Amino acid sequence: MFGYVLPRRDKLTETENARYRAAYCGLCRDLKKRYGFRARFLVNYDMTFLFFLLQEGEAGQPERCFCPARPFCKKDCLPSDGAMDYAADLSVLLSCWKLRDAKRDDGFFKRLAAGFCLRLYRKPFCSASAVREQENRVFAEQLARLSALEEQNCGSIDRAADAFATLLKACAGYHADETLRRTKECLLYHVGRFLYLTDALEDLPKDNRSGAYNPLRYRYALQDGKLTPADKEQFVQTVDASISMAASALELLPETADRAILNNIIYYGLPAVLKSVADSTFRKKGNNK
Repeated sequence: MFGYVLPRRDKLTETENARYRAAYCGLCRDLKKRYGFRARFLVNYDMTFLFFLLQEGEAGQPERCFCPARPFCKKDCLPSDGAMDYAADLSVLLSCWKLRDAKRDDGFFKRLAAGFCLRLYRKPFCSASAVREQENRVFAEQLARLSALEEQNCGSIDRAADAFATLLKACAGYHADETLRRTKECLLYHVGRFLYLTDALEDLPKDNRSGAYNPLRYRYALQDGKLTPADKEQFVQTVDASISMAASALELLPETADRAILNNIIYYGLPAVLKSVADSTFRKKGNNK
């Protein structure tokens, strides 16, 4: 995925930091259990956030588990449950759809690598799409819609962002309770909008050089391939409004054992990522195991 949905680690307690790491490692282990060793490489921060958002009931206690990245040092992993399995399934689906997009849009060598990875993950993708048929159908529909907008060189950032935000909104399908599902759909919609627009802002210089689609290229008059200070300020305010809407939806949700981690991500993590992307200082983190 994108790697923008991150907590502010300096504002987490030691216990909260440990639980966040344990959730990430637990998702990695669950991917392996459900889809084989190669699926471990699909673990990401965005789906760790989804796990915390979807979990219900009492918090699971960490277990010690083997880590292939550090074979001589066991790690704490949160145990598998319904929310963890769901996050693992969607990690596979969304990662494979992102690879399909890369195969279509990126340069020759990246397309070649994406094609190889798609063949490598063909079986996990088929298995996950069979288990999460409804979500996968929404992903396919919204990505086709986004592809059509790209072919039109659509200059509406709202239309382009809406397609991806609607895609992420479908990740709330885990919940049967309609009120709870709709609230989390609203939260995920605005997180999806934040993701798409933040990624567009970070990729703007690269996309301007390569000629790849980016809604900001068609919405704004660029100067040296960048937004003017006034346009950037207006754009950041637009993205920040989605963070505020996600925060409002979060306040409507019942308290959970790990609510402090969710609060940290929405109230501190997303604004910090947006600011660093706007300042061109953001660096995507690698594996945090």
